[in-house]
Amino acid sequence: MMKSAAMGTIALGILLVVLSAAWTTIFPSSARWTPDKESHWQKVKGRMHTLSFVVSDPKQADVRSRQNATSAKAEFDKLKLEDDELKADFSSAYDTPRTTSTVLKWLGISIAGIGLIGYYAVNQSR
Repeated sequence: MMKSAAMGTIALGILLVVLSAAWTTIFPSSARWTPDKESHWQKVKGRMHTLSFVVSDPKQADVRSRQNATSAKAEFDKLKLEDDELKADFSSAYDTPRTTSTVLKWLGISIAGIGLIGYYAVNQSR
C-alpha cells in the first residue's frame, strides 16, 4: 500500500514536470497579446517619441509646435498612461505562462523527490 502511494507521488511529480514543459505551448502569450495590440502600442510609442521633443524643450520646437505645447503636453500625458497600461498588459501576457510553468516544474520536482524519499523509506523498512 505504501509502496503504491510512493509510486503515485513520483508519477504525479513527473506528470507536473512534463506539464510544465508544455505549458507555454498550451497557453501561449500570443493568446492574450495580439498583433493588433502590438501595432497599437508601436503607434503610441511613436507618437510619444514625436511629442517628447516638444514636451521636453518647447523652446527648441518650431513656432507652430510652440503654440501647441500645452495641448502636446496633455496628449503626451494621455499617451504615457496608455503606454503604461499596454506595457503592463504585455508583461502580464508574457510573464504569466512562464511563471506558471516554472512553478509547475519545481512543484513537480519537489513532489517527485518526496515520492522518491517515501519509496526509499518503504524499501528500507522491510
